[in-house]
Amino acid sequence: MAFLKVKTGLQASLALAALVAASPLLSDVVAKPVQRSMEDQFRDPPNSARPRVWWHWMNGNITEDGIAKDMAWMKRVGIGGLQNFDANLTTPQIVPNRLVYMTPGWKHAFKFAANEAERRGLELTIAASPGWSETGGPWVPPEDGLKKLVWSETLVSGGVPFKGVLASPPMTTGPFQNLVMGKSIDELIAGGNSPEKVRPKFYADVAVLAFPAEVSPLLNPAKVTRADGAAVNSAALTDADLNSAVDIEPGTAKAPATIMFDYGKPQTLRSASLFLPGASAMFFGATVSPLLEASDDGAKWRKIADIVAAQVPTTVSFAPVTARYFRAVFAPKSGGGMDLVAASAPGVDFGAFGAGMGAAGKPVLHVGELRLSTESRIDRFEAKAGYELELDYYALSEGLADTPGTAPGKVINLTDKMRADGTLDWTPPKGNWRVLRLGSSLLGTENHPAPKEATGLEVDKFDGQAVRRYMVHYIGMYRDAAGADMVGDKGVRAILTDSIEVGAANWTPK
Repeated sequence: MAFLKVKTGLQASLALAALVAASPLLSDVVAKPVQRSMEDQFRDPPNSARPRVWWHWMNGNITEDGIAKDMAWMKRVGIGGLQNFDANLTTPQIVPNRLVYMTPGWKHAFKFAANEAERRGLELTIAASPGWSETGGPWVPPEDGLKKLVWSETLVSGGVPFKGVLASPPMTTGPFQNLVMGKSIDELIAGGNSPEKVRPKFYADVAVLAFPAEVSPLLNPAKVTRADGAAVNSAALTDADLNSAVDIEPGTAKAPATIMFDYGKPQTLRSASLFLPGASAMFFGATVSPLLEASDDGAKWRKIADIVAAQVPTTVSFAPVTARYFRAVFAPKSGGGMDLVAASAPGVDFGAFGAGMGAAGKPVLHVGELRLSTESRIDRFEAKAGYELELDYYALSEGLADTPGTAPGKVINLTDKMRADGTLDWTPPKGNWRVLRLGSSLLGTENHPAPKEATGLEVDKFDGQAVRRYMVHYIGMYRDAAGADMVGDKGVRAILTDSIEVGAANWTPK
């Protein structure tokens, strides 16, 4: 090897090629890849091992100059790819020309980004929807949106013909029965006390079922009072309208708020249902820890059951309790996630997420429903039926003597007997019967936190064809923006689902 001279350019290349071809030993050495040490690979990893970063386009504040500078920096510091979100969290406009999602200007900027990422060897990923949760947008039609079961009840006497129109189940867009969908935390922070947005609607009948039932499981108390003895309008607590509420002072840990039912004489109860609008929010927990108590004299109280404050009503079932007085106690719960929410946005009225402000400017606790019943009910049926998210479904009713519900053999399927207008013509067997007309309606859940122009219904996650329609449309928009050759093997190479924050859903047409 000593006779070789250092050459440059084409001469060196030709000389090395001739030498490699003439020397089997040298050919073996050159052909084998150089084994890099772990330390060298750590200093200069392959692109597959380099970190990816979230790259948020906030509320249309985008320029092509900014895109180029972002990517140049990413490449320079060793980042391997970027994951693009079109998001908004009350972001003010700071560019002269705000680029609205999927408008011609936005598409031009995204095409530039896709080509720039490819030129610099950066892996470009898009989120599964505008915002970061989850798969939704304005192009999702109501029939493809997330849904819930709803129902109406009709009590009929057996042994005689019944012919009439079964009341339509609630067609309300919201989380449960006729409960209207309130503002999300994003909307509250963004809009304060802005008007409620118009929600899309959808309804379809599902089934008609009948089963034996008590005629009047609810008892009218002689008197309903607050902790200070003032009277409470009990009708508002039992009117089945989940959007109306009785407002009471929240109370303190030492002197919590209460609502007491005085029946005038001992009564035997087996279940209760409570709803506190806004006392709980997904991921943040509740502001209160309610419990149900009983008393024979109105002075000494014994605990019956804890009640979970949830985003929908909560039903608790218990062994029969006989007493004249019953009361719900609302002990404040501090240090939870809701405190963090309030602290993160000072000045925002979180009335839809806990204690709101009353007419006198003082905090109030909203009590939307408090129903006590002689009837056995499935304990926490709302959570068990998928109207509320649970951390541990196996723990539901743990240690409780839960009612088994109605035996399936006693349920009569009347679906084929109801006509399209809701009319039922049926002669029930002897006894009292409850007829359930079941249907489905929209939850109204939307992708978030996205610019308003890119916000729409979340697609039904249980319907594979609906999800496919969503993805075909969604990827098609990006293919149109970046170019047909810049989605797949080049340009946009992946889709990211960041986190699913869509809450509960319990019905799909199939």
